[in-house]
Amino acid sequence: MSAERFRILAKPAWQTIVGHPVVSSLSLDQLRALDGFFEHLAQYRVTDPQPEDFLAFASLGPGGRALQHLHAGLARFDASDPNLEHVDAALAHILPKENFKGHTGKGRATYTRSVSVSLEELPPSWRQVLQDLDVRRMAGDRSAPAPSILDRMKQKLGQYILVVRREGLPEELHQEGLTAFYADLSSRRSLASGAPLRPATLRATWEELARFARHRGTYPDELMQALRQTFRTLTDEEATTTQLKYEKLHGIGGPPDVIREALKMVETAQTKASPATRHNLRNRAAAFALPAVLPLRREWHRIVFGKTLFFERGRYRLRNYKPGKTSLLDGSRAFPGSIHPMLSRFVDALVLQDNDPRYLKALRSHAETVHRPLFVHPDGTPVARNYVTNVWRDVAGTGAHAARTMMHNHFGARGEEGVRKAMILCQQRSRQSADRYTSASVGEHHLELVSEDLLDEFTSLQACE
Repeated sequence: MSAERFRILAKPAWQTIVGHPVVSSLSLDQLRALDGFFEHLAQYRVTDPQPEDFLAFASLGPGGRALQHLHAGLARFDASDPNLEHVDAALAHILPKENFKGHTGKGRATYTRSVSVSLEELPPSWRQVLQDLDVRRMAGDRSAPAPSILDRMKQKLGQYILVVRREGLPEELHQEGLTAFYADLSSRRSLASGAPLRPATLRATWEELARFARHRGTYPDELMQALRQTFRTLTDEEATTTQLKYEKLHGIGGPPDVIREALKMVETAQTKASPATRHNLRNRAAAFALPAVLPLRREWHRIVFGKTLFFERGRYRLRNYKPGKTSLLDGSRAFPGSIHPMLSRFVDALVLQDNDPRYLKALRSHAETVHRPLFVHPDGTPVARNYVTNVWRDVAGTGAHAARTMMHNHFGARGEEGVRKAMILCQQRSRQSADRYTSASVGEHHLELVSEDLLDEFTSLQACE
């Protein structure tokens, strides 16, 4: 008898049946499954196990394979045991999800450099400028670009060098090279969507080229003027695209409208026969609802139970989470966001899935213990990094970043106090950032209020005549 088998059979729960002739014929896997279920019954004080108890047993760790071993072990004792039907019912929930084939399962693709050169391939004089900027920033010089900006600058410069090298042009910033680079960028298409690169991407590229040229300080005025003019043109094109985003937002409504739509998704999930379909709809509901009240940029893949998300003092709370765009800024602190208890149902649905609500507390604890990402596929593998924004595109026609604009529109119409609330929710420090996310409709609303006040005064004057 193996040491593990001996330890299991020595437990109190086995003493009444250890002499049964079937026990010695049980495989070690069957023995482990039976022992685990005995402990489950004792921990949750279950005396008459139902399908939901077997489902919870599998959901809290062992999974479908353990349920199958449990079924085989119970059948060895009594092939007509009514509990076998309960196990089958639980397996009907677990196995379709574990065998779910709705995604590739390959994870994130290995990155192969195809549109830029590496930092080491940049001209030596460029690398020296970048190194000097890095040293200045580390020394506390706030006029030097932040690390995230410097990384973007290196990336854009690498893209530029690849194009001029391919065209046989000198590897330096010059008008002919800029023209070739602009033509190349304009012809590129997104690998994810197949659409042309967004104006924001083009604007950001030219912004970094101009920033680098400015810091280097050796280029003629004509080239600097050309960089600035192209940057202004791209900024205007981005503004036009942004206005289209605002128009789509008007079709969505405000945060309450998003929440109502997400609640419909949760209700629809309950009507679906497939466990995997129910799981996916609950994912979509949470992915649509949560950014409307907690706009975290494109960083939902960083929300992980037990690492950045915890259930404490009656609500789900963020801990150890710093927004990526500001995490490296001096004095940056963790964002103490939380999800209002009224909206906890969306996260609870992800944790609970088809389990009985009395197991919710245990499933929350299990999710934190195993560090489960907030959004996972039915088979438990993490969803893609851009999953949340893709759900927004499917449902609302615009990415999840629009939730930040929605927040400013919703609160900004209430005046300065509303703007302050929106800035807190969006983790913004400057009013300039807030203004970028506020659509023209808010200004129109303010103007209408002022006009109404003025008309009220005219009415008062007429009454006095």
